[in-house]
Amino acid sequence: MLTRADALAYETLPREIMGWRRILLFLWAGSGGMAVAFLPEGWVGGEGSLRFWAILLACVAIQFGLATAAMTAWAYVKAARRLPRPVAVTMLDHVDRLEWQEQGVISVFASETIGPVIQTLTHLFVHAGGRVLILPVRTFDGMAAMSAFANELDKRIID
Repeated sequence: MLTRADALAYETLPREIMGWRRILLFLWAGSGGMAVAFLPEGWVGGEGSLRFWAILLACVAIQFGLATAAMTAWAYVKAARRLPRPVAVTMLDHVDRLEWQEQGVISVFASETIGPVIQTLTHLFVHAGGRVLILPVRTFDGMAAMSAFANELDKRIID
């Protein structure tokens, strides 16, 4: 049984922020510095003073915190879209292919279509055929079994 928490585990995987998102993040955090430019000098103190730097860093930190909160909220939205309600899933490993059954629909992924396999302490994420197959550790007989399966899938990708 997959739940929204399983989808959230995938959506919150650490990823490098690239391209326009990185530029937007820097502009957003930098706007905290721009806000300091518009504050009265009596509040901020002289440019280069300790109070100026403290307020500048505080404004940038606040902006970064707001950006982090927005990205986290977006991860929750994406997880809700990925799994709007709990769903029963069955996966069968046929050595040359994976068979994934979800809501009565069977999808078959040949070994050639299996992409990166990401293992965390709680989940195994298998990219296959343009999809992500989410396998919680609770579906295995412990962490060792999950690691063994992940290693087996990695060997198939290399071969």
